[in-house]
Amino acid sequence: KPNPFHHDNFHYNADEDYYVCPMGQHMRRIGTARSKTASGYRSESARYRAQNCKGCPLRCLCYKAKGDQRTIEVNHRLNEYKRKARELLTSEEGLKHRGRRCIEPEAVFGQMKFNMAYRRFRHFGKDKVTMDFAFFAIAFNIKKMCSKIAKQTKNGGNTPLFGLYMLLSRILHLENRIFWKNPRKSVA
Repeated sequence: KPNPFHHDNFHYNADEDYYVCPMGQHMRRIGTARSKTASGYRSESARYRAQNCKGCPLRCLCYKAKGDQRTIEVNHRLNEYKRKARELLTSEEGLKHRGRRCIEPEAVFGQMKFNMAYRRFRHFGKDKVTMDFAFFAIAFNIKKMCSKIAKQTKNGGNTPLFGLYMLLSRILHLENRIFWKNPRKSVA
């Protein structure tokens, strides 16, 4: 980030566990702050405080809070994750994958999010989210295949998958009829 007064741009001495502000003052660790998000995720941030900011010529640029000691909170675990992600993204293989990203998956994710309103997972937990997305992906691919076969059939072409298309269309039509006669509550 271009802001020299943001704590991400301060020099950090990992051996002695302190930050150095733009004026060269050491910011010592004063404790740990724990927080919990609405979804239940717990995070831990280290708190660092400068000795004295009174009379500092950069104080008005550095922070606007009352008091003579600037305090920052740093989540070291999050910073480590960001560092690893940055290394992977800027590696040779990461650059190759990022170059293909705009071509391959972006259009599909756009259709999923905008056209089919699939913006959130409906379950919690890694295995349940995997299952949720797998079912959605299967349904998405079947829908795509059916529309492709229908388009080929409409244009007069006979496809080897025409029988599969007819079977799927009967099943889906029957399923819709059953659902509308006996509506059930969703389990999600």
